[in-house]
Amino acid sequence: MEKTPRTLEQIRGTIRAARDSVWVISDEIEKLTTRGQLTNEGRGNIERNVGHLKIVVASTEITESGEDITDLHSAIAAGEQALANNPE
Repeated sequence: MEKTPRTLEQIRGTIRAARDSVWVISDEIEKLTTRGQLTNEGRGNIERNVGHLKIVVASTEITESGEDITDLHSAIAAGEQALANNPE
C-alpha cells in the first residue's frame, strides 16, 4: 500500500511536537549544570529524546519541507555532548 503524503500543516505539527524533545533535553542539561552530574533519569530522558529527534530529522518529509529545524539539530548535538561528557 502506498503511503499518502502528509500536508505541510501536518509536517509542521510534527516539528512543533518535536520541540517538546528539545525542551526536555535543554531542561536536563540545565539540571546537569546545576547538579554537576547526570542522574540515571536525566540520562534516560536525554537518550530517548535525542533518539526521537534523530528519527524526526531523518524524515525526508521534514527535511524537504523548507521548515527551519536548526533547533532540532542543535538539541541532538547538545544532548549527545552531555552524554559523552558524563559517562555512566
